[in-house]
Amino acid sequence: MRLRGSFVSLLALTFFLAAPMFAQDSLDVYVGTVTNQVKARTTPIDTFGTGVLYNPPQMTGAFPKFGANLKVNSWFGIGGEMSWRASKGDYAALMYRPLFYDFYGMYTPPTKSKWFVPELQAGLGGASLRFYYEQRLCNNFTGCRTSSSLVGTDNKFTTHFGGGFKTFIHNNWYVKPEFKLRWVNDLFQFGRNWVPEYGLSVGYTFGGR
Repeated sequence: MRLRGSFVSLLALTFFLAAPMFAQDSLDVYVGTVTNQVKARTTPIDTFGTGVLYNPPQMTGAFPKFGANLKVNSWFGIGGEMSWRASKGDYAALMYRPLFYDFYGMYTPPTKSKWFVPELQAGLGGASLRFYYEQRLCNNFTGCRTSSSLVGTDNKFTTHFGGGFKTFIHNNWYVKPEFKLRWVNDLFQFGRNWVPEYGLSVGYTFGGR
């Protein structure tokens, strides 16, 4: 996706410019899998304008995620991350794929342990909902194939807060159970604007913990 590539470039540029100023502490990079769950809207949709109504689904599924954060000092850091639905889902006779990206400030409460490190974060970002029309085409020469056409993209502003608990398992490798509550502006495609996200990440810390 073009948006995903732009996010990666922006994230890399942010840390490249910031690293010389804040190099006295540490850099985290991580990947994981989360899920975002939102209940379905109650109003059916006339998707094709033919008078046939379709019931929209709830948002669910597995979302791969990657991100990075840079510690400014022992208790504060900045970061960014992106998650997207691993596969397209059904949406009122169409297919859809949501994508979220976030930039955040991170607070690390003081703790005596170097093996268990809590983190709190809050920030802003965006959501992109992409809708596709898919049909099965068959003939005697090329067999059958699925044609997928992008019919529209809806981009939205988001804010969020949440936290996690890093547990170091070997040297600077850690796992982090995490939870995030995201507010998406005008998420009329689903039943509410609040999108809870929870899952697990695996990461590595470069520098001190």
